[in-house]
Amino acid sequence: MKRLPVLLCILLLTGVLIPSCEVENCPPNALSYLHFSLVDQNGRTFQTSDTITIVGQTLANDSLVSDTLINQETAANSFTLPLSYDAYTQFIFVYHALNAGYVGRDTIRIDHRNIPYFTNLDCGTMMFYEITNVGHTHHRLDSIAITNPNIDNNEKENIRIYFTVSGVEQ
Repeated sequence: MKRLPVLLCILLLTGVLIPSCEVENCPPNALSYLHFSLVDQNGRTFQTSDTITIVGQTLANDSLVSDTLINQETAANSFTLPLSYDAYTQFIFVYHALNAGYVGRDTIRIDHRNIPYFTNLDCGTMMFYEITNVGHTHHRLDSIAITNPNIDNNEKENIRIYFTVSGVEQ
């Protein structure tokens, strides 16, 4: 009986001082985003003089779901946007000039392959993507180039959008 307090103290200290075997190694950013860069016809980054609203669209069962992802962004030179878990994601870029109002819109459709990535039981799964095709309209934007088709949680440029920029906008 005299040894019981000593044994309890040793067990308590052992439980407090010895950490558990599992260390949480979850990445700080578990979401994967598509990174767009806006460049001029010469490949130089530029800031838009228009305001841009970006609407994301996807199909859910038999319905088209639209959501405003970026609303009236000014002086932007890049965007970070989420992708759908469906086989493709569609973005609508709506342009408004500061003095003239609505000036047009472009639609960008990104076909992608979903790649579930399992980290561990504590962190769960992350969704990575691989861009397989990009289609777009030509109202304001000139062309699109895929710079990195693999979209993961490392923040790097994936798509470059080329605009024909006049000397006034540069």
